[in-house]
Amino acid sequence: MTTPKDSDPGIRLAILGLGNMGSAILGGALDAGIVDPAAVLILDPDSDRLSDFQDRGCRIGSIEELAAAPCILLAVKPQIFPEVAPELAAHAGDRTVISVMAGLHSDRIADALGPDIRVIRAMPNTPASIGHGVTAISTTGDVPDADRAFARSLFESVGTVVDVEEDLMFAVTATSGSGPAWVFRLVEAWIEAAVEHGIPPETAKTLVHGTLLGAAHLLDHSDQDAGALRKAVTSKGGTTAAGQAAMDDHGFDHAVRQSIAAATRRGRELDRNA
Repeated sequence: MTTPKDSDPGIRLAILGLGNMGSAILGGALDAGIVDPAAVLILDPDSDRLSDFQDRGCRIGSIEELAAAPCILLAVKPQIFPEVAPELAAHAGDRTVISVMAGLHSDRIADALGPDIRVIRAMPNTPASIGHGVTAISTTGDVPDADRAFARSLFESVGTVVDVEEDLMFAVTATSGSGPAWVFRLVEAWIEAAVEHGIPPETAKTLVHGTLLGAAHLLDHSDQDAGALRKAVTSKGGTTAAGQAAMDDHGFDHAVRQSIAAATRRGRELDRNA
C-alpha cells in the first residue's frame, strides 16, 4: 500500500476531473495564490482541459501519482466514481479527499477508497466559474484542521463558503447546487412572456437580466428580507399585486418546493445506488 512517504513532497493538491467545476476551483485557487501551480497535479481524460493549466505550471500526472498526493480533489461526476475508485484505492494511504460529487456520502467515498482516507464534502455551484459561487462544506471529525482550512480557502477563492452538517448535503445540493438552474428556468420563462406581449427579444433579455441583477444586489445589500422587499414593490390593487395573484393561482410556491424536494430525493437515490 502507498504510504505518506511515497508521495511527492512537492505536491500539495491533486485534482481528478477538470470539467466546469474542477477548472473553476483550480483557476480560482491559482488566481488567489492559494496554491503554487508547481504544487498541483492534474488528471483528466480530455487533454484539452489540461493544456491551459499545464501552461500555468501545473503538472499532469498518472492515477498512481494522484492517489499518493496528500490532498485530492475529486471533481468527477458521481456516476464516474465507481470506475475510478478501484484505481485510487489500489494506491491509497493516509490522505484527505475533497469531494464535489453530488449525492455521494463521505462514508461511501471512504469505504470505496480504503482505510486512512479522510473526506471533506463540498457542494459549490456554477457561478464559481466567475468567482461568485456559494459552497457548502461538511467535514468528518478526523480531518486535520490544516486540511479543513485549506479546503475552505480553495472554495473561498471562488465565492462564499458556509459550513453544514453532512446530513443536509442532499438538501443543499437541491437548494444551491442546482439553484442556478432554477434561476435560469425562471429567466427563460420571464423573457418568453415578455416577448409574447410584444417586447422585442433583445430588449426583453436586457430588461429581465437587468431586473434580476438589480434585485439580487438590492437583496444582498438591504437589511430587509425578500418578503419585505417584495411587499415594498407591491401596491394594493396594482399591477404587481395582479401578477402575484396569478402566481398564487398557478401554484408558483408549490412548484418551487416540489423542485427542491425532487432534487433532494434524487440525491439520496444517487447515494443509495453508488
